[in-house]
Amino acid sequence: YDHMGFIHKLTPDHFEAGGSFAAFGNSKGIFGQPPDMGFETALAPQFITLKEVVFFAYVPTNEPQESRYTKKFSNIHLGKVIHSRKTGTAYIREILQHNLTEGFLSSIIVEVIDPFGIEEVNESSCLSSSLSITQTGNVTYKLTLQPQSTISSFQDLDVEKTVVIPGYSSFMIISILDDKNALAIATMPAKVLNNMTVPKDSWFLYNFGHRNGRMWKIYAKPCNYWFQQHDDSLSLNVLKYIDLGKSHTLKVKVIPNTKGVRTLEIPLLNVIVGNPNLLEVKTEGSFDDTDSYVMKISAASKALRQGSTSLALVVWGASTECFVTTVVPTLKNSCSYLKSMHHIPSKPIPLEDWTSGIHKDSQGFNMIKTLPVNYRPPSNMGIAIPLTDNFYHADPSKPIPRNLFPKSKKSGKFKQCANASTREECNCTNDQKFSHAVAFSDCREKVPRFKFPVTQYPISLEIYSEDGHIPVEMPYLVTVTEVNRRENWNLKHSVPENVKKLKDYLEPRLDAPVYNPLGLNLSIKGSELFHFRVSVVPGVTFCNLVEEFQIYVDEVPLPFPGHTLIAVATAVVLGALIFITFMLQIRNIHPGDMFQNFMTTNKVNLSNLSINQLPYR
Repeated sequence: YDHMGFIHKLTPDHFEAGGSFAAFGNSKGIFGQPPDMGFETALAPQFITLKEVVFFAYVPTNEPQESRYTKKFSNIHLGKVIHSRKTGTAYIREILQHNLTEGFLSSIIVEVIDPFGIEEVNESSCLSSSLSITQTGNVTYKLTLQPQSTISSFQDLDVEKTVVIPGYSSFMIISILDDKNALAIATMPAKVLNNMTVPKDSWFLYNFGHRNGRMWKIYAKPCNYWFQQHDDSLSLNVLKYIDLGKSHTLKVKVIPNTKGVRTLEIPLLNVIVGNPNLLEVKTEGSFDDTDSYVMKISAASKALRQGSTSLALVVWGASTECFVTTVVPTLKNSCSYLKSMHHIPSKPIPLEDWTSGIHKDSQGFNMIKTLPVNYRPPSNMGIAIPLTDNFYHADPSKPIPRNLFPKSKKSGKFKQCANASTREECNCTNDQKFSHAVAFSDCREKVPRFKFPVTQYPISLEIYSEDGHIPVEMPYLVTVTEVNRRENWNLKHSVPENVKKLKDYLEPRLDAPVYNPLGLNLSIKGSELFHFRVSVVPGVTFCNLVEEFQIYVDEVPLPFPGHTLIAVATAVVLGALIFITFMLQIRNIHPGDMFQNFMTTNKVNLSNLSINQLPYR
């Protein structure tokens, strides 16, 4: 059954002929020729203008009461197309019901697309004469041919044909009295002049009867437009996410595909909002230069609560033959599952180099570090005393290094490798092996390697979503932590005045330092692996934006012991001097007096020597 309730026989050939439904065409390819929705009665056209015509449906006086509704227009005909068997096409724009007991009980107002064909003289010889009109009842009139010639006459085939007189009422012939006289009913009695005569060639004859086979039919209007979205998407129920404080714009276009006249009284496209309390929706519609109707829909988040709503984009003037008359996009006031935050490395490394484990810089330094099996970063107590629960490059079948101290033995827990006995049983995928997330630390084998010290390392962050990549900037403030509770690192960033107040407000509530993501630089003075987590503070997005990255600091120089040696040597020398002084005092030895006596004795001996005894002259 189709949408009108008509039954059709379908075969695979029908579907092959139908082509692609996504092209927003009509269903003629599936159901074949649309059914005729006309009914068995005659119609009388009344021209208002050349483009606007009123068709009156005739109900005979002797028609039983219980079957009169079968000869009347109904709402099902609204928006359909009326065709004449001769020629002519018109769109039905309005249905009218009349409070009459006989005659024309209903009518339709149509918009003419192709002019309707008129009767020729060889089809109705009465057209060769003038016509006089005399009233015989409330709505009935006698039509008389003038002059009384044998060439012109009424015939039985003229019954249910309509006499059209421009500027006056039309008359539908309901019976032939004789060759020169016929009885007719007026469509608009108020526009009839009694005893009026219409000259030859000033009146016309139209045939919309049904006695000799119905001369008119009503079909569903063909699909006369293409529905196009701004991104050329053919999805009928697209899903879009709107984050906190953000907005989304939909742009749709209805492109006409017919030679019909554009209707300006009502818009071609209307928007129905499912939950108007969730989003603030604004619409703006206009016609472009190609007579296409363009509508721009802007939806903005106006509440802190999350939820979803639908927008029904309805083409009210669409034909039921169109495959698409309503598009229902869904807008969710929440976080998109495609939205995430990523750290952009200062020195990108190709994937093939990660696989091989070798990527050297201009100085020959390998920037990839392959971690030891069952590696744990050091703690503040020393390199040999790891206290973190996170293993890297885990292998349950291999021994655990740096596991001598009791605190180190109590720490360390496998995650991916829990309940596994070998590395293969951990089932680590390639994505998990290259993931920076602490949840997959068991699988992580290689990390970026830097020379000591790491200074002013830029932490660059970007938000990835279905709309592209954007840098992380205000109002996104972030917190930075080291997941293994390591120290010997610090961050520097610029804090504008408008950010400082917000920073001071958030830090005591989050119990963590808050940083401006723009110009954020990292310095590390420690050694080995550092694992950082960056989180966007809540309140600016519905998303839980978290990113992690790792840095391995290598080639750390041994600490210089000079200060310690100098201090020890100084203490030893001072201690020795104090000891010697103490010993001399207790033995009553005065080094000054002994030195003075020694010098006096040597002087006396030199004075007693003669000149001849001197070793030189």
